[in-house]
Amino acid sequence: MTIRLRTAFFIIVGLLVLWFLYIERAVLTPFVFAAIFAYIFNPVVNFFSHKIKLPRTISVIIIYLIIISAVVSLWVAFSGRIVDESVELTRQAHIITATAQVQANNLPAWAKPTVNDALQTIENPQSFSFVSMAGFLPKAFSRILSFIIFLFAAFYFLKEGRSMFDKALNFIPKDYRIEADILIRRMNAVLGSYLRGQIFIVLFVASVLFLALSILGIRFSLILAVFSGIAEIVPIIGPIVATSVAVIVALLTGSSNFNLPPVQIGLIIIGIYFILRQFQDYVVNPYIMGKITKLHPLVILFSVIAGEHIAGIMGLILAVPIAGIIKIIFEYSLDKVNRESSLK
Repeated sequence: MTIRLRTAFFIIVGLLVLWFLYIERAVLTPFVFAAIFAYIFNPVVNFFSHKIKLPRTISVIIIYLIIISAVVSLWVAFSGRIVDESVELTRQAHIITATAQVQANNLPAWAKPTVNDALQTIENPQSFSFVSMAGFLPKAFSRILSFIIFLFAAFYFLKEGRSMFDKALNFIPKDYRIEADILIRRMNAVLGSYLRGQIFIVLFVASVLFLALSILGIRFSLILAVFSGIAEIVPIIGPIVATSVAVIVALLTGSSNFNLPPVQIGLIIIGIYFILRQFQDYVVNPYIMGKITKLHPLVILFSVIAGEHIAGIMGLILAVPIAGIIKIIFEYSLDKVNRESSLK
């Protein structure tokens, strides 16, 4: 087989594999999340297996036990408050909706139907019925099955990830194997560092905001802090939405420990989120994330929107690192073309 024919063969096979993976993306979801989990915790498993000299299987089991213990501890510590805040938030939403329905009568005639329909949807969520129960049970079973698949896949990714990588390299022609090894390692470094850094930022933002909002006496501070931390997964858009939600909740509830007017509380919250954002951008991100992807903000914004459109929440999580990987491949290919052109 000639070089051109072999290259065409691998390109066609690669495109067919990508097409198959795309049409079966729903089935792949637990495996993708398992790979993300493995990227995040692989350094910890390496520490147990290389430094402490434990078998890799035992190391993975220890990681599982630590994570389960941490989740159970957090649930015991905060579940009561989360439930209380959720119930209170639902009650406040009903009060706000009732007030908004009264105010909606003063709107122009063309706007009333749209507003009333939106308020009715919020006020009257889908009620429980045997029909809804019949639809819920298969979905619940599917999610449990997906979670079990995730656990098994993550276990084997952590345990045998290195050997899987080496076996995959054997399918690459020898002439390109070294270059492929270097390129894949660079992509793995970007993806792993980004995901681990993102987890740290989510926890950091949620913890700081919970402390700050609790000191201010803002109602639903735990829910708002957790939501703000998770919103960090979505670059640019997420922090803006989180800030807006926190300010709206503070304005509507009007509660604080310092008896300040709601407008001043709203401005203080905006200031807290702004200062935290600046500290994150100039102190946390450069050292934790290391400016890993080095992408323009517009590219990041487009990547996030495109990722959500293609793969939903999974696309939101992976959009930025995948864009960084595409950049690495493009720069590598361009550099190779330029080197070959200079030799000619």
